[in-house]
Amino acid sequence: MANNVKKMITIFSAAAMVFTIAACSNKNESSDSSPTASAPASASATSQTESQSPEAVDPLGKYDPPIEITFVGTISDQFEKTTLTDGVTMEDNVWTKAYLDELGIKVKYKWIAKSPEEYKQKLNLSLASGDIPNVMNLDTAGLQSAIRADILQDVGGMIEQYGIDQVKSNYTSYDFDPYMAAKNDGKVYAIPQMWSVSDNASGILWIRQDWLDKVGLTPPKTMDDVYAISQAFTHNDPDGNGKKDTFGLSISKDFVMDLGGFFYGYNAYPGTWLEKDGQLVNGSTLPETKNSLEKLAAMYKDGQIDPEFYAKPADKIAQDIAAQKLGMMYGFMWNGIYPLQDSRRDHPEADWRPYLIPAADGTIAKPKADTGIAGYYVVDKNFEHPEALVKMMNLAKTLGQKDPGKYGTSPDGKELWKLSPISVPTLEENLSYHKRMNEMAKTGEAPANAVEQLISDNVKKWTEQKDESMWGYYRMLGPGGVGEIAQANIEYYFDNNLWVYNAYRGAPTQTMSDKGSTMETLESETFVKMIIGQKDVGEFDKFVAEWKKLGGDEVTKEVNEWYQNAK
Repeated sequence: MANNVKKMITIFSAAAMVFTIAACSNKNESSDSSPTASAPASASATSQTESQSPEAVDPLGKYDPPIEITFVGTISDQFEKTTLTDGVTMEDNVWTKAYLDELGIKVKYKWIAKSPEEYKQKLNLSLASGDIPNVMNLDTAGLQSAIRADILQDVGGMIEQYGIDQVKSNYTSYDFDPYMAAKNDGKVYAIPQMWSVSDNASGILWIRQDWLDKVGLTPPKTMDDVYAISQAFTHNDPDGNGKKDTFGLSISKDFVMDLGGFFYGYNAYPGTWLEKDGQLVNGSTLPETKNSLEKLAAMYKDGQIDPEFYAKPADKIAQDIAAQKLGMMYGFMWNGIYPLQDSRRDHPEADWRPYLIPAADGTIAKPKADTGIAGYYVVDKNFEHPEALVKMMNLAKTLGQKDPGKYGTSPDGKELWKLSPISVPTLEENLSYHKRMNEMAKTGEAPANAVEQLISDNVKKWTEQKDESMWGYYRMLGPGGVGEIAQANIEYYFDNNLWVYNAYRGAPTQTMSDKGSTMETLESETFVKMIIGQKDVGEFDKFVAEWKKLGGDEVTKEVNEWYQNAK
């Protein structure tokens, strides 16, 4: 197996484990931004050894004697400071105790990284030595590499055989086959980690309202307004310290993800396959992307963007926000919790507000929404109990609703659900909770269950007690509308059918696997050089021609063959 693993090291790409907060700044670092662990289920946990026929399956049956499952993962500094306290560790916490007590499963970590970059480095070392965990969470490219390296086992039918109904429903809620990328030669090599489309869509423009008031401007209606605000935040001393030390717009080296909303404002969707005249085309090659790059280049030249953005990882941007250096960021509904909450630690006047993304023509932009798959749980081919993964999913689905204060978000704001290496969110649950908060605020109706009670209590800790630790929680899903509560923006996009989806939902094509990383490097390096002025944006057509020659034409042909067959 080690030889097979070595063959895949250079092209292996893995998503970090789901318990981290890092996804708040990098999509690959986390995938569950819900405030609780998920929905309820009722099933007894009886002692058993898992060598049984399908008819005898107990979805929460306990292993006796206990078994051990190894994982790898990553944690952020923020998560470590706020949750890994008072003796709590990733191997000793309420979740690991529950898995052991209820299922007879000991959770162990081979290692835990402190950043996405370190995670990938450690993973590659593990793969090189053949010392891989029993269960990993991989992105699509990593999954394909692992399949080719023959290190995974077939987990087809596991959800149907062992999953409780609430887990099974996650795999039938969307109008596409979630297992598509996991299939090869008649086998299924992964269990997709489903997520809420709306919770992880970059549909929010967060703005420092106190800075907006200071410079005498109003929330933006057009992209020209966004530029004017960024310019004022850069040059008009919005923090009042008499120094030229602020930037208008937050950007890290993962700038395409950071600036999703900026691109959407110009009807641009880089990296996304869009239907044009019945054919799929890649958004990175379209004129709308060129228009966006021209504007970013102008902002960079004017000093509105950190001149070293291309070298800064996402966690450094979080530090800059906490240091009062940034006044605008495109992001997600959960950014109130991270990183914006940190900006209020020493500056409670930092009043970040969530706005709809304006389009260049004065309408509301259409945000991109991913297909609802955050990553893929895979099982080492030599692990004897692959069904244990589904049992952990069942328990994760059960405990959050049973005792949300213990397993979801604690009364003091600790995000305890991230301590579990397995995450099974209820799709679109945060949007439904926001709607319930509005309903209860209007009617005076009491919370209907323990989760609603917890959310209501946490929101009131801010609205009635001004508990600073709950400011971000309130901004995420409390009662209120657009410009106040991020989930209100998400509701607006749903109500007005404004989401744009990637039209290609298949597994990576052969050319994607062979040349995708090289093509992505070309794109990233070219776009950065255009933004910082090392390359003229007028050379965009030259980039497109090079992209096509490098493999773009082949990939376009492959995805269109898939598209025609999928219709």
